[in-house]
Amino acid sequence: MSGFGVAKSQRSPKSQRYGEVPASADVVVVGAGITGAAIAHQLARRGVSVVVIEQSQHLAAGATGRSGGMVRAYDPDPAIGELALPSLAEYRDAAAWASGRAPLHAVGAVTADHSAQEPALREATGRINGALNTSAHVVADQDEVAGIRLAGGVALVEPEAGWVDPAAVTADWLEQALADDAVVCRGVRVRQVEARGGRPAVLTDAGTVSAGVVVAAVGPWASDPVPGLRSASPVRSRSLQVCIVERRPPAPPHATFVDLRTGLYAKPVGSDRTLLGMPHLVWDSPVDSPPEPAHAQATIAALTAHFPWLTTAVQLSTVRAADAYVSPDGPAPGLLSGTGVPHVWCVRGWNGGGVKTAPEAGRRVAEACLADAFQTSP
Repeated sequence: MSGFGVAKSQRSPKSQRYGEVPASADVVVVGAGITGAAIAHQLARRGVSVVVIEQSQHLAAGATGRSGGMVRAYDPDPAIGELALPSLAEYRDAAAWASGRAPLHAVGAVTADHSAQEPALREATGRINGALNTSAHVVADQDEVAGIRLAGGVALVEPEAGWVDPAAVTADWLEQALADDAVVCRGVRVRQVEARGGRPAVLTDAGTVSAGVVVAAVGPWASDPVPGLRSASPVRSRSLQVCIVERRPPAPPHATFVDLRTGLYAKPVGSDRTLLGMPHLVWDSPVDSPPEPAHAQATIAALTAHFPWLTTAVQLSTVRAADAYVSPDGPAPGLLSGTGVPHVWCVRGWNGGGVKTAPEAGRRVAEACLADAFQTSP
């Protein structure tokens, strides 16, 4: 073992587990967004001593809190689909959550694509239904499905998919991690990560943590990392901007929607609002950049082909953030990439799909961290 195991009797009482930086931990997770919370939960439930360090005073304060949270089993990238399918199963499982309720809002999901992709969509449908016992199906030559005009092409419909509240999911996982003796430090900034005696030391503005393994799940901040956390697979931030509109009768309820032909997407927000999105191709964009009104108007205009009622809808707000994207100039990413510091890893950028993959990605990253933290030195 690494020698960093901390007996439960030596850990701080639960009332003190926010804000205090302990001297050591088996694993330090940097970032308390949805992926960091998933990793911490999976590690803590296995009895590992875990410290989560979050620079904000608020959990899910970055890209996670501003995500639309759409989840479905299908993705055109097989590697993402492999993670998304079991993740949807977990989002549907009430027993997996501290709240006792499944976080999934099962409004359905519609993924549109070019007609030439129909065979691939039908193959994916069989795989999804076989694994999840669901009723996914493909529609072709159909004008409308689940409250959405398709405007040609074909679509894979997943009636049992939908959306989750990413901040609520993050909070639930961290609550479970705390119950399993994890330590969550909010408002603490990591200044540097360096090697000391063959293992990493995390230098923060509230003290230093000696760790068996460090894993950074910092989303778009990975594009400008602290010393010692620079990923070997380069990550860039790309702007994300969505607008919220009011949905009044006779506008029908609708499923979540992703159009792979154009990059347009939409999801219901409760019973009377809809979130609309369109790619915003601004690279290296800070998370707190101001919204662009012209892009918001263009987004509404583009999605009117799929939601005709948008011609009279009232725009309520515009939200801008950023997502972490894998740089096309780097090597093909796995779940983790090295940093040059032994036993220090970065979680891959999810190209906007982090919520969809978080349950299974968190499980697999936790297993990789365990293998690394407790490996025996030669």
